[in-house]
Amino acid sequence: MICLWCGKTQKEVIQLAELLSFTKINPSIKCDSCSNKLVSLCNGPTCKGCSRYWSEKGLCPDCQKWKIEYPDYPFKHTALYQYNEFIKEWIEAYKYTGDYRLGELFTKEIQYFFYKQKKVVIPIPISDKSKQLRGFNQVEGMLTFSGVKYIRALTHCGTGEKQSSKNRKMRMLSPQPFRIDKGCEAKIKEKEIILVDDIYTTGRTFFHAAECLLENGAKTVETFSISR
Repeated sequence: MICLWCGKTQKEVIQLAELLSFTKINPSIKCDSCSNKLVSLCNGPTCKGCSRYWSEKGLCPDCQKWKIEYPDYPFKHTALYQYNEFIKEWIEAYKYTGDYRLGELFTKEIQYFFYKQKKVVIPIPISDKSKQLRGFNQVEGMLTFSGVKYIRALTHCGTGEKQSSKNRKMRMLSPQPFRIDKGCEAKIKEKEIILVDDIYTTGRTFFHAAECLLENGAKTVETFSISR
């Protein structure tokens, strides 16, 4: 195996649990050195609402604030890794530089999460402006590499201004940028849905998307991201 990120050659080791699970999980394409730079959020103490590191009981302060605005929203977010320098460099290379092949970097982890899921998977859409500049939706790219089926139920109808260019206050005040794609109403009505994005920062994007889906008949909405 050649590490997709650093190019180092490493022998792939298949764990017994993978063989016993009878799942078609692709081998890792990250070497141990690169994998060790990632901080997992899957086993440590985290907020059940947003997956940030949180050692106390209940929702973290951020989710408690969101709870005031969305009192009936069932807070359930899964993030794989804590945002750090490695994730930052991956995002810059994959999303902003446009190196499409890097959408494969977390294929194994995505497959592990989704292989038993029966819910409708919906990627967060990007603006037409971003699509023209980048050439692809980075979330759809990750799901495609992982073989996860999804539907494009949401359309981005905002200005196309990058969230990364906004500070926290500007993000929180952002107007609703999404609408249901024409013809997709029946595909989400009374369905359990998982929204997918690359990064959970303030949660504003996810809450806008979830609000749009719930108002148009979705039964439940939970969310998933690579990093928090």
